[in-house]
Amino acid sequence: MPGVAPARLRRTQLERTALSDSRLVSAAISLLIERGISGTTLIAIGERAGYSRGLVTHRFGSKAGLLGHVHDTVASHWIVRVQAKVGVATGVNALERVVDALYEFIAEAPAELRALYLLRYASIDPAAEYRANVAKFNKAQRRDVQRWIEAGQAAGELPETLTPHISAELFCSSADGLIYRWMVNPSLPVRELHDQLRDSIRDSLCASHLSEDGRFR
Repeated sequence: MPGVAPARLRRTQLERTALSDSRLVSAAISLLIERGISGTTLIAIGERAGYSRGLVTHRFGSKAGLLGHVHDTVASHWIVRVQAKVGVATGVNALERVVDALYEFIAEAPAELRALYLLRYASIDPAAEYRANVAKFNKAQRRDVQRWIEAGQAAGELPETLTPHISAELFCSSADGLIYRWMVNPSLPVRELHDQLRDSIRDSLCASHLSEDGRFR
């Protein structure tokens, strides 16, 4: 039938593009962990993924473009994990679930998380051309946490005296710090630190007295 073959051809091309993209990202992640940013070249990525440098350059334009894509790809994986874990929860419950998602990411996809944070920490260099990618992700991350805190306040789950954007920044900083320490020392007791961070959320956000109706003053 007319139109069937072209439609199938388009799907095949999309599948090929998705496959090559996945292989290139996986190759970049493994090289970032093995050789660092300076040792992760377009040639090495192409060779590791089984493609030519020409394809890598055509797809991403430059090394900076590829690194930005790797960052955004892994960051999107993190967002999917968090959204699935948090669901419709708000307040302390939502933040506890974010910490749970973080622990699961460390346990289930350590290579992805290491590559993501290697790029994030290196982005403080003014010469890092993918800084905008990291800044955009940080802003979105903080905005989501702030939204959960504000929803918790509206539901009476959190005290009105909290300053949501400050509490959100502190929460994100705590999570980033845990990951940094784990990257520096892989033998860190991550399970115990996860439990401690999870417990400290309620203590730090709920340092207030409940009224008789069970809501925070």
